Amino acid sequence: MKSERISKNLCKTTGGGKFVRAKGTGGIKIDKRLVPDIRWMKRKFNLSFGDGYAVSGHAAGGEHPIGLAADIFPGGSSWNKVDKLAKLAEPRQDRPRLPWRWVGYNGDAGHGRGNHLHLSWGHSNRTTPGKPARWVLTRSCPGSRGGNDGGDDGGGIGAREDALVGLAPPVPES
Repeated sequence: MKSERISKNLCKTTGGGKFVRAKGTGGIKIDKRLVPDIRWMKRKFNLSFGDGYAVSGHAAGGEHPIGLAADIFPGGSSWNKVDKLAKLAEPRQDRPRLPWRWVGYNGDAGHGRGNHLHLSWGHSNRTTPGKPARWVLTRSCPGSRGGNDGGDDGGGIGAREDALVGLAPPVPES
């Protein structure tokens, strides 16, 4: 596994993909390279998690079948912190901020406040369901302490362009 810091809150990790049960999530399976991001989100936003890695019940060309998606719910009784995470991940509808590839929330069928927040992480193109992607974008480099609580600087134009080379296009869940 090789991780490259692209900007303050953007890392590209090649290799090392494996489906693991993420502690503190109720047992969802995800690509292990997402674990630092999942821990950061749980700690900062007090969340609970539904599906992660799932080979059925989700868009075949999406990220659940490759372990790079999570369905998110409030960890307590309020949706306010889920709203904040959704706004961080997608400040404008259909324009997710890296490392996220697709954000399903208010304005997306079957998603939103009272239903769930869906986050998908950016990854290499040409993936196969049931197998980890060759590389993945995350907020935190795997092996680091994980998750900067500051705003995402977006990576700058050059860093963003470098990260997008070979990035799979968004596939909304149906």
